[in-house]
Amino acid sequence: MGIFGGITDVNVKEQRGVYLKQGSYELVTERCRINESKVGNGTYFIAEFTVKESNSDSAPAGTRASWVVDMTKFPQLALADIKSFTVCATGAEEHEVDESFMESLVDGAGDLVAGRQVHCNVEEVPTKKGGTFSKHYWSFSGEQDN
Repeated sequence: MGIFGGITDVNVKEQRGVYLKQGSYELVTERCRINESKVGNGTYFIAEFTVKESNSDSAPAGTRASWVVDMTKFPQLALADIKSFTVCATGAEEHEVDESFMESLVDGAGDLVAGRQVHCNVEEVPTKKGGTFSKHYWSFSGEQDN
């Protein structure tokens, strides 16, 4: 067996984006997807972006960023946050965002919202256990590429 003999048996690791820290961002959506945890029983909604504008040094323009929502611990809160993002990213009305709409959003390559711009304000909130929770506030962007 040559040096690359086992290459067909391995999976490529996806490049991950940084998490958005406190600040204000104009984001270009790349895709949305669902990820099942390989460790534990978690299900996560993931939206991936490219930062177009930012007031945060941790994620300047051009940075690849991700928003990850744990759908297992507090599912109702997760669904509300995801719906808020989806309405802003797609331009859909709240009543249009149902289970089949969301499945089409994450189906296949998850690029139904590719190129759509959203605005996000991130506020860091201290947790009871001494950590930090990042709350994302989504709104429509003034510009759209498609």
